[in-house]
Order: sequence, then structure tokens, then C-alpha cells
Amino acid sequence: MKMTKAVVAAGLAVMLGTGSAVAGENPMTGKFGLGYQGVFAGDILQGISGRYWATENFGGELNLYYGRAGFEAEIGGTEVADGHGDLLLGTLKLMYSPIVKENSRFYVGLEGGIGSINAESDDVDIIDGDITVYTINPFFGAEYNFTELPELGLNFEVGYKFHNVSYEDEPLDVDVNLDGTFVSLGAHYYF
Repeated sequence: MKMTKAVVAAGLAVMLGTGSAVAGENPMTGKFGLGYQGVFAGDILQGISGRYWATENFGGELNLYYGRAGFEAEIGGTEVADGHGDLLLGTLKLMYSPIVKENSRFYVGLEGGIGSINAESDDVDIIDGDITVYTINPFFGAEYNFTELPELGLNFEVGYKFHNVSYEDEPLDVDVNLDGTFVSLGAHYYF
């Protein structure tokens, strides 16, 4: 009877230990993922993304976003500039995942980035040249992969972005802060 209890107890310990080890092993750990990341904040900012989970809990992501920006400038109710430009923005994310399961993980992180808009006025050359964009944002998110297709990771993130847009061209000096909540969706294929 004592031997049976010992065997059952040892079996339960092995099963419980194996279950918790499997729950912490994620197939994306130690692999590089290449894919898409899109920020949905009014308009859509889409980008190419490279993601890497160095350990079960720590990862990083590099994004390159491209978009079109439009602007208008008025002085005393009179339009002085109406234009557009190409927005190019590079960001780096650092991520920490306190919850890792076999097919998913929950993570928190911080993202910072820098970019520019090459502005071209349609009417008057009051705003021509490069407009600098800085961004920083804390966020949380989750990534999921399918058991049948473990190489594909789908993720979403929610956070608060702080943007600073600045333009300097004598005598004009413009600083604009754009802050707000954002939602980001992505898909990465892990090699």
C-alpha cells in the first residue's frame, strides 16, 4: 500500500511538473519573426515589423512605418499653406511577458521612435522641408499562435502614444504634441 501511494504521488508530481513546464514553453521563443504591424488611430499607419523573443519573458521589435500626412496652416483665419508629405517612422519596442503559455503570451512594454515628414506646400512655400516626429508609448498586448501553425504569431496591443512633431525654418518654429490611445494589430512569421 505504501509503495502504491509513493508511485501515485511520484506520478502526480511528474505530471504536474511536466504540465507547468509545457505551459511555459512557447514555440516563438528564440525565433525571429518578420511581418506586419499596423497602428489604428483614426487613420491607419502600416509598417514592416521584425520581432524577436530572446527568452520566454523578454523580447524586442523593430518597426518601419510609412504613411501620407496632410497639413493646413492658417494665420489670422487666412490659409497660408496647404500641403502633404511622406511620413517615415522607425520605432523600437522592448517587451516583457509576465504570462507565457504554450500558444500565447501576455506582455507589457515601452516603444520609442523617430521619423520625419518631407513636407511640400501646394500653394505657398511657407512649410517646405523636413518635419521631425518623435514618439514614445507604454503599452500592453498579447500574442497568439495556432497549435497547427506554430510559426504564425498574431498580436494586438493597446497603449497611449505621446507624439511630438516639430518644424523649424526661420522665422517659423512649430511644436505640436499629439497624445492619445492607440490599438495596434500585427502578424509575424517566425523562422
